[in-house]
Amino acid sequence: MSIENLLIEADQLLKAGDARAALEKYKEIVGIDEKHIDAHFMIGELHHQLGELPAALSAYHITTDLQPDHKKANVKIEMIKSIMDFFNPDLYNP
Repeated sequence: MSIENLLIEADQLLKAGDARAALEKYKEIVGIDEKHIDAHFMIGELHHQLGELPAALSAYHITTDLQPDHKKANVKIEMIKSIMDFFNPDLYNP
C-alpha cells in the first residue's frame, strides 16, 4: 500500500474517532519511510492523546532528530517533560 493511501486511511480513522487504528496506519507509514517526519509527529500526537507519554516523547524526539527546528514537536517535548516531572513519585516519597 502506498504512503498516500495510508495517510488517507489514517485521516479517515481520526475523523471517525479511532485513534488506535490511526496510530497503526502511521506506524505502517514509518515502516515504509522511516524518515517521514509528519508520520513520526502524528505517532507522538496519538500516543499523547492516548495518555502514553513515554511513547509520545520518543516519537517527538525522533521528529526533532529528523527536523531539529520542528516547533510543534519541540513544544510537545517540553510539555511532556514538565508533566512527567510533575508526576515524579520521588516528590511524594522523600
